[in-house]
Amino acid sequence: MKRILYPVDAPFLPRSIGGKARQLRFLVRNRFPVPPAMVLLWEAHAGYLADPDAALSRVRSELAPQIREDRAYAVRSSASVEDSQRFSFAGLFRTCLDVRGPDAVLEAVRLVWDSADSPEIRLYRDISGSGPVRMAVLVQEMVPARWSGVAFSRNPMTGLSETILEAVPGTSDPDGVIRVSPLRWVRKWGLWTERPDDGFPESLASEVADGTATIARRFGAPVDVEWAWDGRKLFFLQVRPITRLDIPIFSNRISREMLPGIIKPLVWSVNTRLNNGAWVRILRDMTGERSLRPEDLTERFYGRAYFNMSAFGRVFERLGMPREVLELMLGLEQEGPDRPNFMPGPGILLRLPRMCLFAGRMAFLGVTVRRVLKTKEPRFRRLAEGMEAGLSREGGLSRAEWLGMADRLAAEMAPLVRISILVPLFAMMYYRMLGGLLHKQGIDVRRIELSGRREALLRYSPHLHLERLHATYFASDAPRSPEKEDELARDLDAFLRRFGHFSDSGNDFSSRPWRETPGLIARMAASWSPAPGSDAAGRSGSTPGTDPAAGTASLSIRDVRAPALRRLLIRWMHARASRFAVRREAVSSLYTYSYGQFRTCFLALGQSLAETGSLASPEDLFFLDLRELRDLAGLPDPAGPEADDFRSRIQARKDEMERLRDIPLPETIFGREPPPLRTEAPADLRGIPTSLGTYDGPARILRGLAEFDRLLPGDVLVIPYSDVGWSPLFARAGAVVAESGGILSHSSILAREYGIPAVVSVPGACRIPDGTRVSVNGHTGEILLLDEVI
Repeated sequence: MKRILYPVDAPFLPRSIGGKARQLRFLVRNRFPVPPAMVLLWEAHAGYLADPDAALSRVRSELAPQIREDRAYAVRSSASVEDSQRFSFAGLFRTCLDVRGPDAVLEAVRLVWDSADSPEIRLYRDISGSGPVRMAVLVQEMVPARWSGVAFSRNPMTGLSETILEAVPGTSDPDGVIRVSPLRWVRKWGLWTERPDDGFPESLASEVADGTATIARRFGAPVDVEWAWDGRKLFFLQVRPITRLDIPIFSNRISREMLPGIIKPLVWSVNTRLNNGAWVRILRDMTGERSLRPEDLTERFYGRAYFNMSAFGRVFERLGMPREVLELMLGLEQEGPDRPNFMPGPGILLRLPRMCLFAGRMAFLGVTVRRVLKTKEPRFRRLAEGMEAGLSREGGLSRAEWLGMADRLAAEMAPLVRISILVPLFAMMYYRMLGGLLHKQGIDVRRIELSGRREALLRYSPHLHLERLHATYFASDAPRSPEKEDELARDLDAFLRRFGHFSDSGNDFSSRPWRETPGLIARMAASWSPAPGSDAAGRSGSTPGTDPAAGTASLSIRDVRAPALRRLLIRWMHARASRFAVRREAVSSLYTYSYGQFRTCFLALGQSLAETGSLASPEDLFFLDLRELRDLAGLPDPAGPEADDFRSRIQARKDEMERLRDIPLPETIFGREPPPLRTEAPADLRGIPTSLGTYDGPARILRGLAEFDRLLPGDVLVIPYSDVGWSPLFARAGAVVAESGGILSHSSILAREYGIPAVVSVPGACRIPDGTRVSVNGHTGEILLLDEVI
């Protein structure tokens, strides 16, 4: 008769030992300490279902000789459906602990078998789509535990790379789930980030964590383990893969700079079509990854853009990099001996030919940029002229023609969008590499002037031109002559022809551009006033509330002292960083100009829809996505019930966006269900320091350029994001704080130009009560609330 009971460490075992016994055998064969165990094959369970008495009698005959009277046993399930990487069935089958003697063990086996067809199991099988349960049973000697618990090689809630330990005195619950309040330890990249105050030996915590990490590495997947410690030796009792770790991770760390603020549905649908498509093509060219789709890369939560960092993590894995690199991109600043790096692994060898080809193309990126700028600028000018002609033509263009114009614009922009992604990435790469070289010489890269930057600002940035308008026409209190008034009108008109496409956000065509608010521009030129002590005021001395030793003076690259070879490398890197910084301004300027033409197309279409009653106002169409807009434009009856449905949808979205306008946002979201929002008032804040110096002053929270007259000279300018359109405000500010941005964002660059401190990527900055006196530290990134409202 065929055996039905085997020791787990037997040289050969049948396949019918079940999932849990198979995982336990993995531990044994990899020489991890495991208490002695036996497994009862699932054929015994099949016999029990057919003839219970005969099956139990046969089990007794094989099991009783193996049971020692002086030992206690754990009797657990090892089902065919258990401990898979998709569904664990954890805690659903019966487990019996501290079982003594053959009769008690046999009764425990029967209880485990009976649990295979409980109502809970039937429901779980229906949900998971699992097949029938074939039940093997583990009989394992118990450890007289002083401490026991579970450990996870990866956070099962978030999928992040951190080892989590939970421990209780004695033995944990029968199903391995800890139901009392356990002591909790968390280790991230080799350092403990969470630990109890006392009671549990740190040496044991390290041993459990190290063992769990080794098991996961040999297992080839993240695992959770059950363990027990008898005061002398650590034992592992079970191991299973952590299920459902394909958790999408979304972050707004990068997207809040690229797509800041609340995004209306039409803007979202156009931007994702343009930018996501370009990202997918870049990643495909670099890695050959073809599973990515444009809609996979971003998601809207609370009306804002979040990048799907898990999708980028898959790209890292294709390059042979550890998936943990994703966490560095999420901005996790935790240090530690096991902190991952961006060094690729052997997997990159398969991608090397494609990557070499991609690198070869990138070597000529400068040539590509010049070609795109040269060929596309006249095309966009002609498109703009065509739109103006369409607006002035009697009867105008049809709705289909305006939609076709928008499609043509999107097609023309595709090459420009690609370089608008690549050029800032390369600019940042060279700037950071330059910073690393200068750091070795004891120099902060933020003190270095990039060649050509001032010329680029003069050509592409409006704030210097506004300064000139003010100096020419408004600096004197003397009345202007009629001739001077005519000159002012001509110069303002020339300014708007050159910069009128700018708005609060260059990535939001629903935002009103300057050409639609000429009075606002005239008032800004008239009231232009630099903050006392800023470089814009013509001096760099200290002022009250300012650190005179801030070290913000610019330094020429030729003044950097270094060994000859390193000096050559520094100057070469400086030249590359400078070149790409200038290219970034040129590309950004043309992108903003061409992208703004979407507003012309869609407002003309909105005007047509409003005239027929389909929309209450032309700008309401921004609250529909592109597919909905096409549907609305094609309705035969503009006053019918279908149009009513669109109008109701628009109003609901307006109300929702207004409700979400000032909420504090989580930087990272795990899964596709947004978490509840926190409402507590902000305490002291911290961000990325990008312009040196310190400054104390009243915080002035501005959400758009139209509020410029609220900003008094010397105020701390607090903004949700920065765009070139915000640049006129910087002349008045004593310091700048932005909720988004990086070291090469417009707010950072302009702050360095004006010689004022700047801290960016400060979550919750716009929730500082307006007028609160704050201290801005451009060295450490700290924002201290001094509590005095001015």
